[in-house]
Amino acid sequence: MFDHLMRMVEHYGRVKGNLQAGAVTYFGFLSFFPILALAFFVIGYVSSVYQGAEENLIDAINSVLPGMVGEGEGQISLESIQESASAVGLIGLVGVLYAGLGWLSGMRQALMVMFERPERVKPNFVVGKLRDLASLTTIGVVLVISVGVSSVISGFSRQVLELVGLGEELSPLLTLITVVVGLATNMLLFYALFRLLADPQIPKTSMWSGALLGALGFEVLKRLSALLMESTKSQPAFQAFGIALILVVWINYFSRVVMFAAAWAHTSRRARKVLARLAKQRAARERATMVGSFEPGKATVKMVGDDAEKKRSTRAFAAGGASMLAVVAVVRRVFDR
Repeated sequence: MFDHLMRMVEHYGRVKGNLQAGAVTYFGFLSFFPILALAFFVIGYVSSVYQGAEENLIDAINSVLPGMVGEGEGQISLESIQESASAVGLIGLVGVLYAGLGWLSGMRQALMVMFERPERVKPNFVVGKLRDLASLTTIGVVLVISVGVSSVISGFSRQVLELVGLGEELSPLLTLITVVVGLATNMLLFYALFRLLADPQIPKTSMWSGALLGALGFEVLKRLSALLMESTKSQPAFQAFGIALILVVWINYFSRVVMFAAAWAHTSRRARKVLARLAKQRAARERATMVGSFEPGKATVKMVGDDAEKKRSTRAFAAGGASMLAVVAVVRRVFDR
């Protein structure tokens, strides 16, 4: 475990994890409000079929940004976001998509660096944005469904405990169930980020271990969110930047948790074995390609030419040496006279 921890920290520093998290923070902050407006725009149509969709969306937002969304002072107003979402329209939807997908592109690039994935062949603009939209939709659906399932499980557990008359006695058990379900939800979110954005060539068990570490770190971060908000609000900068400052700090901490989780998955023992085997296979293929492109005829000509050139160099060196000896002999004879 200590060896794994040291490898994670070393890899995180070698690929400049803080720099990657900073880039994700920049794009995440610019994409935050467009993504929220887009989410409520879509949920507005889904609510006609599924009545609890909007509540699940609000719960999902609060699970990712605890204490930052609401109608209180220093919070992001959901009412304002809903109004902007209703005013988006089909024409404005294109601009919202373009602005909102920047976070996903930044996260993909950062995870590609963390997992040391080679640069893929970049698709054209339209195909790239459609791929990002599909990934964003999948992550959003996973988050909303997982939050809905966790709410159902927590509510069902509470009803069962109250039914048997053990609501107060086993309230710690209910809290434990809620935490476990929250961890499972976070693990699913982190695994989706790894799989959809970077698709690393490591075992699934390694990705799940990284997702578990990310889930634990994210849960701790959520528990400390109240302390984070209070400490930030006490700073003079909050008076100038308001909720924007808290949002930037929160996105940066979340991005660092994602980068550390990716580094943990990448440096696991099974992942290192798989990556070492893949590196040997790539080296073998490169050697085979070099041997396959070997042309004996041209190589022979080249070798004959090389030998001729070497012979000419030898003759030139010998001639120069003989000339120098002749000059020395003439000089000696002159001085002897």
